[in-house]
Amino acid sequence: MAGTFFIMIACFTWALDTLIRYPLLNAGYSTIQIVLVEHITLVLILSPILWRYRHLYRHMSRNSALCLFFIGGVGSAIGTLAFTAAFQYLNPTVVILLQKLQPIVAILLAYWFLKERIEGQFLRWAAVILLGSFVMMWPDLRTLGEAQWHYSSDVESVIKGYGFTLMAVMAWGAATVCGKYLSHQDMPANAILSGRFVAGLLVLLPLAIFQWDGLVAMQPIDLGLAVTMALLSGLIGMWFYYKGLRTVPAQMATLAELSFPVFAAAINWFFLDMGLTTYQIVGGAMLILGNIGLRLKELRNNELSTAAH
Repeated sequence: MAGTFFIMIACFTWALDTLIRYPLLNAGYSTIQIVLVEHITLVLILSPILWRYRHLYRHMSRNSALCLFFIGGVGSAIGTLAFTAAFQYLNPTVVILLQKLQPIVAILLAYWFLKERIEGQFLRWAAVILLGSFVMMWPDLRTLGEAQWHYSSDVESVIKGYGFTLMAVMAWGAATVCGKYLSHQDMPANAILSGRFVAGLLVLLPLAIFQWDGLVAMQPIDLGLAVTMALLSGLIGMWFYYKGLRTVPAQMATLAELSFPVFAAAINWFFLDMGLTTYQIVGGAMLILGNIGLRLKELRNNELSTAAH
């Protein structure tokens, strides 16, 4: 059970960071600047770990090196930027709805790349979890028919909106599978964690230079908030995530990640005095109980397999 709960703890830290991230965006700082500050902070803090695992990085196989670069450069950097950019073109409900495709991408990639079997019991629990996710956002879905889906009728803008959203979905789904692959290679969680942010920084730096005119000097208090956010969701959150990923299949990990909106709703209720709806409570319960049931099923199967041998 620990692996699933570790991933849920990671989701909790990611939900907490929205209390800082959105105020920074509203203060006029660009997404790439905020993400860049996060990565620089984390690379500096994790530099002793990078030095410790320098021999491991040098002797990685080509597949392991590609997976590590993908996790950081594509999943951490490009995925985050693409997801944020999508909100400029599409209704947020449409973006979040399409993001629900991420578990499907991860499950199919895990089946193909990691040879993880897709069993009937898994599909039933996965259906409960996905249904819970849709129940949580049902009030928004119900009004979507009358809402403006695209902020511009220009075909290019519409394509950009869907393109950015699907880019993030593919990047994050594949990053989960790549992380599990590295765990299969017995790569320590700290090595994956630190390598991820170096790879992300290598991709972000040229992008930031290209958009240099959009960067502004951060106020000391805002810089402190950005560093705090990096420590919270980047260092602590990702450490729990990779510790959890070591003990659960990628297909289960991607479903556990769907607990993020549960914690986001709870945090909005606790910190921002935003009331919880019946749909959020019911859907959140389905998400959490579905993940617990899925993990118990996995543990039971492992016990039976051990007993058979």
